[in-house]
Amino acid sequence: RATTAMTPLRSLLLLLLGVVAQARVEPSTKIGFADTQSGQPLVGVGVRKKGPIKVYGVGLYVDSMGSKMSLSKYKKYKEDQSALPKSFFEDLVCGGFGKTLVLKMAYGVTKEKIAGALGDSIKPRLPAGSSRQSVVEFEQLLLDGCEKYAKDGRAGAGTCFTFGVRGSNLGVEVNGKKVGVVHSKPLCQALLNCYFDAKTVSQGLRDTCAQGILEML
Repeated sequence: RATTAMTPLRSLLLLLLGVVAQARVEPSTKIGFADTQSGQPLVGVGVRKKGPIKVYGVGLYVDSMGSKMSLSKYKKYKEDQSALPKSFFEDLVCGGFGKTLVLKMAYGVTKEKIAGALGDSIKPRLPAGSSRQSVVEFEQLLLDGCEKYAKDGRAGAGTCFTFGVRGSNLGVEVNGKKVGVVHSKPLCQALLNCYFDAKTVSQGLRDTCAQGILEML
């Protein structure tokens, strides 16, 4: 009888734990993102679309103390985000504090498709004259990670990619499993600029991150 009586309570606790684990939902894809990632708070979410297709939801996590030290001069824009200068996003990208991008697939594609698509977004954002070898290494990590850790070796719906930027190091994980690291500052900044330059691939992420970071300052 005691076991039966506890069943509804246990169900409620599991439900609440689920809410905590996925505390923020990207509204377009309904994909949930945890409040923190490796101790970093979530500051914004968005969606990457290709035409009418919602390809993936994306969230950004940042080092709390480091971001405050690097971006505190922008706190005066809390009440008027529309006046935020483009230098804010440049400092967000180039600041030495840790950042983590989490991509969760809403639409399944092959591993070659997602690796190529991310690579194609990164390449034009690399500094003129810089080597593209780092992009080749990055794409290979995505291919290897999907082959080892994703269902059927594909970037299917639900597959999670984590890109941890620490200085000039870009760590790649697939479904929570570490795949490898690419050592390239230009690559790190070009990847971040895919989301935070004026030609962002996810305006929603750019806008919500600006709001989230300003609220944190």
